[in-house]
Amino acid sequence: MLKKITRCLRQAAAQWKKSERGSAAVEFALVAGPFIMVLGTLVETGLMMLTEHAIQSGVQDAARLVRTGQVKSKNLDATAFKASVCNTAGIIINCSTGVTVYVNSAVNFASLASSLPSFTNVGPSTATPNPPVVFTPGSGSQPAAVIATYDWTFSMWGMTPFGNVQGGAARRLVGFAIFQNEPF
Repeated sequence: MLKKITRCLRQAAAQWKKSERGSAAVEFALVAGPFIMVLGTLVETGLMMLTEHAIQSGVQDAARLVRTGQVKSKNLDATAFKASVCNTAGIIINCSTGVTVYVNSAVNFASLASSLPSFTNVGPSTATPNPPVVFTPGSGSQPAAVIATYDWTFSMWGMTPFGNVQGGAARRLVGFAIFQNEPF
């Protein structure tokens, strides 16, 4: 009886060893995890780049208001100026709560360059969750700079090496324009 059971088990093992049924499922299970991670990372990176492009477009459009003197003539304040940035950038993100706008001017480009903060310092941080508003568009023929930032929080696992704020949990996206105001 034991010999019969052993022989049946050996025959079943030999047939199972030769069978290739289910090999595609096993191969897919081995490859699916890394494939989904790479695909998700590509999608998130693409969305992040699209968002940064929208922020840059919003900054360029709003900077035109400063450069041509419309901010002064229309008496736009920081909130109204941020709304003009959000007209373009707000298509993709919640601009009203997530975007920080910084506008500053100086007497010449050298002093403007020395007074500009790093973009990682424009926006909320753990020390100051509500950053101070800087809105000094300047007058005619003065150099000015506009910076807008948005913190993109990662949703894919493994993206933290690309983070530059919040301990690697987010990436600060930035739109930037530096120019000389027209003589208005």
